[in-house]
Amino acid sequence: MSKFVDECRKAGVLTCLALQLICAGSAAQAQTPPQKPQEAAAAPAQPAIPYRDSQLYCKNIAEAASDARIQWQTWKMIALEGRLQARIAELQRKEREFQAWVERREQLLEQVEDQVVSIIGRMRPTAAAEQLSTTEEEAAVGVLLKLKARVASAILDEMEPARAAQLTQTMMGFTDPELQRRF
Repeated sequence: MSKFVDECRKAGVLTCLALQLICAGSAAQAQTPPQKPQEAAAAPAQPAIPYRDSQLYCKNIAEAASDARIQWQTWKMIALEGRLQARIAELQRKEREFQAWVERREQLLEQVEDQVVSIIGRMRPTAAAEQLSTTEEEAAVGVLLKLKARVASAILDEMEPARAAQLTQTMMGFTDPELQRRF
């Protein structure tokens, strides 16, 4: 549709130019010699020049061209809205997929964590202490908190005193050095 509108505009513009050239050519032949400035001031005001055919054509087609432009812009807006809705639907689908993936991952991590806790709980306290002393602090604290108190205390008893104190303070929630000194 926009190609049709563009072709109509080109045809209208070409028609206007052709009519202006024709009218300008005939007017140039019928022109009188220019008047002197003094005579021009003394001459009475001339009546308004009537519209040429090309000007009348352009004036008459202006409303139709405006309507066609508005219709074309409306069509483009509808097409853009459709593309936007499709993109939103695709993003929502991907968001649902991502949420499902995160839920599966969390379930898997929970199962793995429970298995690690049960494995460490069944180990001898000296072996468990060696394992937990080399793991990250957060992971070791998480395991110790999930173990039964008796098993966790036996493991902490077998650890190096500085590491055991550090894990115990983290389990209690003391992370500020000032609070650690007071304890």
